[in-house]
Amino acid sequence: MKIFHIVSNKEWGGGEQYVYDLSLRQRADGIDIVIFCKPIEDIIRKYTEAGLQVIPLALGGALDLKSAWQMATIINKEGACTIHAHNFKDAFTACYARKLSSNKNVRVVMCRHLTRTGKNSILYRWLYSQLDRLIFDSQISTDVFLSTNPTIDSNKLGIVHTSIVVPENIVPVNVRKEFNIPETSTVAMFHGRLDPEKGIDTLMDAVEQIMEKDFKLVLIGKGSDEYTEHLKTTVKSKGIAEKIIFAGFRHPVLPYVAGADFGILASTVREGCPLSPQEYMSQGHPVVVTDNGGQREYVEDGRNGLLVTPGNAKQLAEAMGRMIDNPEFRQELGQQAKADFDDHLSYEHYYAKICRIYNE
Repeated sequence: MKIFHIVSNKEWGGGEQYVYDLSLRQRADGIDIVIFCKPIEDIIRKYTEAGLQVIPLALGGALDLKSAWQMATIINKEGACTIHAHNFKDAFTACYARKLSSNKNVRVVMCRHLTRTGKNSILYRWLYSQLDRLIFDSQISTDVFLSTNPTIDSNKLGIVHTSIVVPENIVPVNVRKEFNIPETSTVAMFHGRLDPEKGIDTLMDAVEQIMEKDFKLVLIGKGSDEYTEHLKTTVKSKGIAEKIIFAGFRHPVLPYVAGADFGILASTVREGCPLSPQEYMSQGHPVVVTDNGGQREYVEDGRNGLLVTPGNAKQLAEAMGRMIDNPEFRQELGQQAKADFDDHLSYEHYYAKICRIYNE
């Protein structure tokens, strides 16, 4: 089998890492992998350093016929192969390339990593008819897409929860020592992009409500200069600076996650399958998450984590308080979170499901 992945973003992010992890796992199975990407030096370097073949193309979207033609000339030389797109604009390029190619043994698969409604224009109806499979990362992403009744054969649809690659023998960072946190204090952690959509402002309001408790909140990640300054001003005005640690960007992040006591994702937007809760679960830590996205499909309230309403600082504060005040409860949830991750959320479970779709 040969698989061509299309990566068209201009900078390295979660989507590029997703393709990177999947490509390496596929290559380990003896699958021949080629990456089509924009001629962006940093992206090309990361893939080529991993030993992956990279072919730069403009990848300008639905109107870029030149990239489609170039792709067609490449797949003409192949036997049976699959083009795997990771957004609709690249799916157009893949489907055009197949039409322009003389190779009749090309399949086009697309993974949908966003929670947005489906379009139903003539152009998109054509695209849906050309795709062999459309894979969503959660049930909620599927439901939102179908809410506008796009014209697509339901037999082409599938759901595979995205997962994370967990390296063996992770050595937890001593977060308390690095950030001078007392041993008696509970370490709550958020990691990801510092952005209003992540509910950071609600999180600051929640911290203000539980100032009397013995904890520290470590924020790992970066945001825009403007929003970061807003957060620091908010922390100062609320008088919660003693509780907040701005740790900045950390890579790799899993050793820091392993050194926390519980994780938080307070997103106010619907995310299809956010991965940060899984990272805490993989390390045996429970999570407090909002119930508006795909995370509610694997985080069960009171079983392996706690669910709260988006934007509700009171609920978030109460959930954080339960985690802080009851180490035994926290440990019980964390053990179940680890068991659930190992049982049905791990990368090998994800990969097996993706392989079944490729092989159908």
